[in-house]
Amino acid sequence: MTWELAGHRIGDGGALVVVAEIGLNHGGDPARALELVDAAASGGASAVKLQTLRGDRLVDPSAPAPAHVRVASLQAFFASFELDEGAHRALAQRARRHGLGFLSTPFDEDAVDMLVRVGVDALKIASGDITHHRLIAAAARTGLPLIMSTGMSELPDIDAAVACARGHGNARLALLHCVSAYPTPDDQQELGAISVLAQRYGVPVGLSDHSSYPHAAAIATALGASIYERHLIRSADDDAIDAPVSSTPDDLRRVVAEAAGVRRALGTGMKHCGRAEAVNRHASRRGVFAVRDLRDGEALGEADVRMLRPETAVAASAWPTIIGRRVRRAVSAGSPLSLDDLE
Repeated sequence: MTWELAGHRIGDGGALVVVAEIGLNHGGDPARALELVDAAASGGASAVKLQTLRGDRLVDPSAPAPAHVRVASLQAFFASFELDEGAHRALAQRARRHGLGFLSTPFDEDAVDMLVRVGVDALKIASGDITHHRLIAAAARTGLPLIMSTGMSELPDIDAAVACARGHGNARLALLHCVSAYPTPDDQQELGAISVLAQRYGVPVGLSDHSSYPHAAAIATALGASIYERHLIRSADDDAIDAPVSSTPDDLRRVVAEAAGVRRALGTGMKHCGRAEAVNRHASRRGVFAVRDLRDGEALGEADVRMLRPETAVAASAWPTIIGRRVRRAVSAGSPLSLDDLE
């Protein structure tokens, strides 16, 4: 299944679509969020993505914080990152000015409605909401492309989420392999799951990368990823909340270039004699040569021929078909045989 995201074909073996995740790195400041859109463009991203949330709709006041967050009130923590509809519209406009796609992760149904009004190119379901079927259904019913992250999931969780999305009308779905550890240890990346997702669900796949491993995007590309998502910061000394799992524009530019190189190296996936090697085929393959002088009427025996380079009119692969045939004109020792020499 292939579909289009902001002018980029997803799932057809084309260029990797790199999504710069602004996430919470704007710190609740719309101006800083706009700077991150600019940074995404300078880093060569294909799209930018926000997280559209309201603290009181996301967590209970007594909710414990995840392992990588240390705050007294998780609800207040998330509330500090809220951006209103006007800020979303300004960000969408800035993204369009750069030719970037504009995506967001809604964390409640009202956020889905607001993002539809703003005009996002796709919706994203966060890993933590893979079991939030009511939210998945609301996103699926919009008719927009839907990207779901699969961190912390087992295959039955993903089976149910995919069935929910499809059951509520989604026709453009992608799945991202994700490990929800910040940062992800190198030995727990499980990048091989990317190809498992592609084979099991028959949808475009990708990677939401929280690792510090510099070649994750290249490996993901080799495994068939169409989408690569990475958190973005403005510079290496940025104090953003997700800085430990984020890339600078320069980092992102290197990812884009390396992924493009991998895609070129992968080629079409069809085995054929390429242009660069075709010039060597004649000289490297073998033909059939006479070992001794052959007289008209003699039956050709195995000891009468030798397979030598270069390939001749009778290729080495034809050897089984010529033994026992009679020579119909004299062939001198060391000469290549042709089919005209044989009855």
